[in-house]
Amino acid sequence: MKSILVLMLALAGGSTSAECAPKQAPQVAAVTHIGQIQGSGPTATAGTYTIEAVVTGVYDKLNPAGFYVQEPTRATDANPATSDALFVVQAAPTVKPGDMVRVTGTVLEAAAAPSFGQAVLTEPTVTVISSGNPLPAVTMLPNATFSAAALERHEGMLVQFSGPLVVTDVYNLQKRGELTLTSGGILYQPTQFIDPNDNPATGTASTGTSNLAAIKAYEAANLDRSILLDDGSSANNPQPIPYTDAAFRTVRVGSKIERLRGVLGYGFNQWRIQPLPGAETPVVQVTRPGMPVFGPLDLKLASFNVLNYFNGNGIGGGFPTTRGAKTLPDFARQRSKIIAALRAMNADVVGLTEIENDGTGPASAIQDLVNGLNQAMGAGTYAFVDDGGAAQQPNNTDQIHCAFLYKPAEVRLLGPALVAQAKGVFERPPLAQLFITRRKPRPDTVALVINHFKSKGSGTGPNADQNDGQGGSNDRRREQARALVEFINSTVIPAGSGRVLCLGDYNANYEEDPIDILRAAGLVAVTPPTSASYVFKGLTGSLDHCIVTPNLAGFIDVHKWNINSFEPLFQQYDVAGAATDANSPFRSSDHDPVLIGLNFAGIRPANEAARLFVYPAPAAGSRVYRLPTLPAGTGPLTLEVTLPQGPPMLHLQGSVSLLQAELNRYTAHLPPGIYLVQLRGKGITRTQRVMKE
Repeated sequence: MKSILVLMLALAGGSTSAECAPKQAPQVAAVTHIGQIQGSGPTATAGTYTIEAVVTGVYDKLNPAGFYVQEPTRATDANPATSDALFVVQAAPTVKPGDMVRVTGTVLEAAAAPSFGQAVLTEPTVTVISSGNPLPAVTMLPNATFSAAALERHEGMLVQFSGPLVVTDVYNLQKRGELTLTSGGILYQPTQFIDPNDNPATGTASTGTSNLAAIKAYEAANLDRSILLDDGSSANNPQPIPYTDAAFRTVRVGSKIERLRGVLGYGFNQWRIQPLPGAETPVVQVTRPGMPVFGPLDLKLASFNVLNYFNGNGIGGGFPTTRGAKTLPDFARQRSKIIAALRAMNADVVGLTEIENDGTGPASAIQDLVNGLNQAMGAGTYAFVDDGGAAQQPNNTDQIHCAFLYKPAEVRLLGPALVAQAKGVFERPPLAQLFITRRKPRPDTVALVINHFKSKGSGTGPNADQNDGQGGSNDRRREQARALVEFINSTVIPAGSGRVLCLGDYNANYEEDPIDILRAAGLVAVTPPTSASYVFKGLTGSLDHCIVTPNLAGFIDVHKWNINSFEPLFQQYDVAGAATDANSPFRSSDHDPVLIGLNFAGIRPANEAARLFVYPAPAAGSRVYRLPTLPAGTGPLTLEVTLPQGPPMLHLQGSVSLLQAELNRYTAHLPPGIYLVQLRGKGITRTQRVMKE
């Protein structure tokens, strides 16, 4: 009967005692502020949380895929020390920017996947509350005070830099879609400005590590100024290559991004900006340099590293070569680019490095290059200096050697080529040649030396990398620098010219020991530290120099033509393959050529408004040198400009205002480099190091 009664009550609309109990509202998980999860320390607090925030960026091609969320300003914990954003790990996310979402999941931050050092929310349950919401306010990152070490509090948030950013590394652009950017100009090798064993850097000690702390501090500052621009993807070898310029299909070191807004992510030990779509997509502005301009010249000289120019057996076979092109089509592309660069330089004499050491016969690499140049520029335009080695350069133990090309119409040879004979010192001995000009009724004579010191990439024992910023085999390069000085003094100058220009690849940056040894011997490095010829691991330096006897200061002008080191590797013939722009000189090598203008009557540079800058300064133009403010009534002053090691180059007298007005004009003839300005007067003695560009 009980069962019938219950049925009748149900049909009649009644209820049982259990059904009469009040209904319980479904429980809603408490929402936690993201700032409380992120905290003010380096690691987010692990656990299961529910958050509510706005989707700011969706990245389904990252690994792991997912999306970033950030709380609107009104909904944050109001603590500027904590981030208001997280990355939500979700395969194939369907949310859109502007969605307000409620997400429940597990937060973790660890080195392993799927975090990779970033605070992430995993195993999420996602509910879209509303769509079309405005994105949270963007946090401005001031360029002037930017520090990567201070970014933790902005992790995952929308950020924007207050000014333009500069590209300083392009190495991973093709491989991973990444660019390294800085807020204060390109990053230099520390040893361009800081001497490991001298402070100030104008000293010439070449042993010791007394200034090593300054090297390490510069390295740390470089890292702190850097941030990656990612492409929002984890794809290897992305196609098309992101951020490339439409006209040149490239991104160069030194290119600019005027306005960068994105999501601040982290991964693989680096802070990175994930790009936003549409109108917010980062645009890289690329410009390529024109040919350096000189004033009136008696001779135009150049040095050029030709990137292992090997021509096989010289008759179309012999590929792959041991150091150069792997196929004949690759060699044709390399050859075309090298010839395009040399043709554009149009120098009267060119010192070459990294050309195959296979003698001087009709099938040799040097003859092949001359043939190509003369076909492009006219029969007989260039010839090569016979170094005396029919099959291999004398005293050479390497597969490559140093060589000279010259225009017989502009210069003639004085005496035979001179090869450094110091045994067991050089892999590729310096090659010297004396040249006599043909342009004027009264000829002039000058000696050129082309060098290629030992590379930085290897070494054992005393030649192991000493972690002082100078790389491997530094002791070997010091030995080679001393032997070069001996070669100049005992062989080159006695051959008939006291005016000597030493060109080539020294594999040493501006303030490293081998260059100091040359300075200590009275030679002058006539380029400033801001001049660049090589980029390694995102750091710009100069391995290629013009080093001269002091009697040539005031008679030469020097420029480095940045056609190679600032360009990405994917522009190079052996990477680009059939896509190579074979008619372009850009990325014809990995080193930049050095161009030198020589006028025996005194140089008149094309830019007579060149200024002096206070040194050291890692960015050119950061502080123009001006004479100090002196008390009223200060009498006449004497101003001298001298080389750091060497004789006075300029002597002026007059009032402060007169000297300031005339200083740039009177120093216009001086080659680029470092000088000391000494100011003396009654009760006044001031000395300042300056850099001329």
